[in-house]
Amino acid sequence: MNSVVVITAVGQDRPGIVAALAKAMFDLGGNLDDATMTRLHSAFATMVSASLPAGVNVDDCRVALAPVAREMGLTVTVQEVSGEDGQEIPPDHLLTVYGADKAGIVFEVTARLAERGVNITDMDTRLTGAPGSPIYVMVLEVACGDADLASEIETLRKTLGVDVTVQSLDAEAL
Repeated sequence: MNSVVVITAVGQDRPGIVAALAKAMFDLGGNLDDATMTRLHSAFATMVSASLPAGVNVDDCRVALAPVAREMGLTVTVQEVSGEDGQEIPPDHLLTVYGADKAGIVFEVTARLAERGVNITDMDTRLTGAPGSPIYVMVLEVACGDADLASEIETLRKTLGVDVTVQSLDAEAL
């Protein structure tokens, strides 16, 4: 069975990082699967899963990525993971939180979702708005399964003073 690895890389943002990481994996014979990449302030951060060909292991991947890490000034980690999805529940809702920035929004929202057994499959947050009146935006892709979030959403609206919306996701669109 082929190995599946998750590669994380963090460093100062600059052009060419994605290309360098992708080339190293291509030269190794790896196939990039899921990936997420972003800038956080001036830092670049990515997580990429990749399938390695037969005969290539996690240590080979680390060796192939070491020159990229040095040249691009990145901290790179490689971890082998199970390639089996098991009984993963696909995301079925998109939850959006929008309101005046304050400490505790991420904690309150994610803790309430966890209490209901909701799995967060993707999360993006941004601080926007004018200086002096920041607006916090959080978008979560979640797998609710049978969980009913109506009462939790109303509680979050009242407790945090934010707007919370939920919409159903079409599995085909993902």
